[in-house]
Amino acid sequence: MDRHDAVRQWEKQKSHFVALLDLSLEHVEKGKAVMRMPWRSEISNGTGAVHGGAIVSLCDTVFYIALASIYGRDQDTTTVALQCNFLAPALPPHDLLAEATVLRAGRRICYGEVHVRSGEKLVAHATLNFLNTYAEEKPKKA
Repeated sequence: MDRHDAVRQWEKQKSHFVALLDLSLEHVEKGKAVMRMPWRSEISNGTGAVHGGAIVSLCDTVFYIALASIYGRDQDTTTVALQCNFLAPALPPHDLLAEATVLRAGRRICYGEVHVRSGEKLVAHATLNFLNTYAEEKPKKA
């Protein structure tokens, strides 16, 4: 996988929601991905820290990219479970950097983790299960 090509493809094909969060792919290799979310007041909560929902969205998205580095972007996959532990507030002025690692890439079930940092501080850790689905499993139209 060519890192520069993967980043270019990501920028062209990202969803509206991902664009709204301003997520950018920094690095990708087989089973790993790193993504940045810039700190902006629009994604902060009442205390001035990054909202937990934005952090969870970052985790979900970067893990999908780590999986796509193994299976390809055409593989249908869906989030089954995502547990995010918030360890410290993500305060300005630091961007968030999320590093995803696929720990198990099975035919159906995929498992991994994401570490989110704000500057040098670890602010969140997530574990994720994704499910791969296949065309032959979809119900046939009558």
